[in-house]
Amino acid sequence: MHNNLYLLLSTVDHAVIRTAGCRILIWALFACLFAPVTSSAHLLNMTELHLDSTHPTSTKLKIKIDLGQSLMTAEEYWNASTSDIQEQSIIIKEIADEIKSGVRLTVDDRSVDFELLSWSLEASSLEAIKNPFSPQMAQLVFDLNSTMPSKGSVEIQIGEQLEVPWPALLRMDHASSPLPISRLLTESERSSRPITFGNYLETPEEELSAKTVLAIQTLVPGLKWIALGLQHIIPKGLDHIVFVLGLFFLSTGVKTLILQVSCFTLAHSLTLGMATFGLVSAPGAIVEPLIAASIICIALDNLYSESLARWRLLMVTLFGLLHGLGFASVLSGLDLPREHFLSSLLLFNIGVEIGQLAVLMMAFVAVGWMRSWSQYTERVARPATISIAGVGTYWLINRIAFI
Repeated sequence: MHNNLYLLLSTVDHAVIRTAGCRILIWALFACLFAPVTSSAHLLNMTELHLDSTHPTSTKLKIKIDLGQSLMTAEEYWNASTSDIQEQSIIIKEIADEIKSGVRLTVDDRSVDFELLSWSLEASSLEAIKNPFSPQMAQLVFDLNSTMPSKGSVEIQIGEQLEVPWPALLRMDHASSPLPISRLLTESERSSRPITFGNYLETPEEELSAKTVLAIQTLVPGLKWIALGLQHIIPKGLDHIVFVLGLFFLSTGVKTLILQVSCFTLAHSLTLGMATFGLVSAPGAIVEPLIAASIICIALDNLYSESLARWRLLMVTLFGLLHGLGFASVLSGLDLPREHFLSSLLLFNIGVEIGQLAVLMMAFVAVGWMRSWSQYTERVARPATISIAGVGTYWLINRIAFI
């Protein structure tokens, strides 16, 4: 079977895949597409523990955790975040007790207790909480019942009974240490092991490990928006996937496909930006049926066209403007951060483009190698196009009748 797959890959059009590196990229895309969704969000909702003992009279343990993906259901977290302060305090106290029983903190081999001091819950919508690519991080601040000595060691361990979104990044700030000390806890390695503070210098290995984790942590907010954009194509954007495949099955050459996809991309990027800024808007009851109709139009044009006409590019551009409104509906349920509004919008759009490219790459792998076959149009492209028209017709009827 592996030999057959390799033979299939080796026959793909050399204008698209001409190097071994591109083949590796395709295998990586397959791995990403068929991996569980939650594993893709592994670093996006990682747990953060910050032990701050820089103040001479108090020590705080701050824990940032995606409660809706761990200790609570999404519905429970949404109810907690939208309830009044009294109800919220009761709910959060139960979660805090669960965390206290599962997190063991020792200073110089002596167990230290801590009590809940304050909390903050982040929740933009119930759908965002359910989505593993949109972590709604809660912060719980605990006050230690003792202060840290000027020299000694500390260890934090997460018990087997407490399941948090892994990995867990531990950062410790101490008045006697000029730089923070970081450790990465995982499901298999739940202990930080004793961390010495005072006159302590990290080994080169520890320093490199900490810098690597912190660098990844810096990238995570951007990766979140790329992942959300990719997710809206794969697996949630089936109508957009079918439309892109409609573009693919007309084109007998890479250049014509690139022209179509470029027009589509520029157009939907334009309306996505305008809709996000509130410059244009349209109700979903109108946009969704029209998107289905655009799929039918592209499929019908494929059946009666043998080459790429100029008006086809205009039609693809107009449909791209329409699909941009569909992309914008996704962002309406997710709050773009005000301080990084433009960059988040751009990264979301990049994720969409990565999804489209992945679809095209898979199409090339599946049937692109047949394009030089004399029967390709009648035996491959035409049946696929008729199927696309049928799917579009079903969606159009369904969306008109039930939206």
